[in-house]
Amino acid sequence: MISDVTTLAVTALLLFGSPGPGPMTIVATSATFGIRRTISLYLGILLGLGLSMVAASLGLATLLAAWPSLKSALQILGGLYVLYLAYRIATTPLDPNQAGGSCLTLTDGVLLNILNPKSYAVLLVIYSKFLLPVSPVVAAYLMTMLTCMAVAVITNLFWLCLGGAIRPLFQHPAASRRLRFGFAALMVIAVCWALFYS
Repeated sequence: MISDVTTLAVTALLLFGSPGPGPMTIVATSATFGIRRTISLYLGILLGLGLSMVAASLGLATLLAAWPSLKSALQILGGLYVLYLAYRIATTPLDPNQAGGSCLTLTDGVLLNILNPKSYAVLLVIYSKFLLPVSPVVAAYLMTMLTCMAVAVITNLFWLCLGGAIRPLFQHPAASRRLRFGFAALMVIAVCWALFYS
């Protein structure tokens, strides 16, 4: 059982912890606004992931795999939402005090994960290949979800702290503008990659 949990945790780390729209959004927001003002986004991303986990365990991931047109529609909607968040990050006023309403929120985090087809694809892989061998099957899904959520809490906390660590770079207007455009560009690249290679 311990080796199964370890395998699941490492897989979840690689799948959930890799740079993508969620982590880049957390880094850019915490670098611009600080860790404390980014906590609501961080919690929203985790809540959205939790909702995605439940939806996938109830069959949404399988439904998306069976209906490519539904998956494509979700990918387009999710991609447009990530592009909107990238725009907000890139165009946030340089002075965080003037950018009060531009800080991403809990709702932004929830929507980011709910509309992210990568979440469902990853969860389909996890549930079909790495579901913990526990009886009854409901307990297997719950323990798998808890393990994945623990990994997501830690990896997203890493991204949150990384953003806080590079925040001094965002105090210089020219550097701040370049970094925010860079993070927005990484989000756009992640969306393009997801749309064209999934």
